[in-house]
Amino acid sequence: MEKITIRGFSEKGNWYKGNLHSHTVNSDGMLTPEQSVKLFKEHGFHFLCFSEHDKYTDYRAQFDCEDFIILPGLEASAVLYYDDGSGRRKKVHHIHGILGTEEMQKNAALPLYQHNDIHPVHKYYGEWDGAAAAQKLADEMIQHGMIATYNHPIWSRVRESEFINTEGIWALEIFNYNTVNESYTGYDETYFDVMLREGKKIFAFASDDNHNEGLFDDACGGYIVVKADKLTHEDIVQNMLAGNYYSSSGPEIYDWGIRDGVAYVDCSPVYRIDFIAGNDVNDGITRMCRSYDETIAYGEYELKGHETYVRVRCTDKYGRTAWSNPVWTGKI
Repeated sequence: MEKITIRGFSEKGNWYKGNLHSHTVNSDGMLTPEQSVKLFKEHGFHFLCFSEHDKYTDYRAQFDCEDFIILPGLEASAVLYYDDGSGRRKKVHHIHGILGTEEMQKNAALPLYQHNDIHPVHKYYGEWDGAAAAQKLADEMIQHGMIATYNHPIWSRVRESEFINTEGIWALEIFNYNTVNESYTGYDETYFDVMLREGKKIFAFASDDNHNEGLFDDACGGYIVVKADKLTHEDIVQNMLAGNYYSSSGPEIYDWGIRDGVAYVDCSPVYRIDFIAGNDVNDGITRMCRSYDETIAYGEYELKGHETYVRVRCTDKYGRTAWSNPVWTGKI
């Protein structure tokens, strides 16, 4: 049987760290755009998306420079309210629209958003068709030349059937630093594997969702690291769409993939390395240290030959994790 080889990252390129989910005083954040850019640059970030609630902003002319760029975007909302007049939210869909590639912009079915344009919130009362509501929101983002993501499903109180079949979604937010620290509702890997096990080709991302209210730490704790030739909007977005990046809340992944039928990872020193695979029971494996005083920086998993996808996560003794995107073996 032929043993497959798949590279997890491109062979060449530079690493660029960025946050795709952040808020400022332009919606419900506490920092000005200037203060936010200063904060993230001080923490080694190279790009930042201001994803204000239902408000598109474009600060490229103000903040883009040799070592830092802005990805314009917004966080679009659909809200299901309890039908009791209290304004209490039963469920929400939050879907990012991040300005896409030049080709996506050129082929947009609707006009591109302009700075300070407002996206109308989709409001529902009592009950909704959650899947239809999510699809409508995603379609709007794509029609405006944007990349669509699905954000924090656990925090949003949605069920699988209400979002996992949404077409056109590029990535699922599997780690949200804000909601992890707010109410432990920011880990969404279970939904991610549900989607992958059903054959969906989707990537993942970690983010901050920072509001900087001072109630708990919510900044610079979740991010992606993209491998690209240059720090330009086009290069970063194209490599995001290709999955040429990893997500993290601390550790680093230097290289990973499948080589001659063996999944492998090189990473910064961590406590455990997990290879998650589908779709048979017992697919995947964990490599773990015997004590918290030890670390490992390399792991392998020999494929059994029927895995449909493989992804890896590297976690240190403090629980900080780096996540690869999945690679698909062609067995689907």
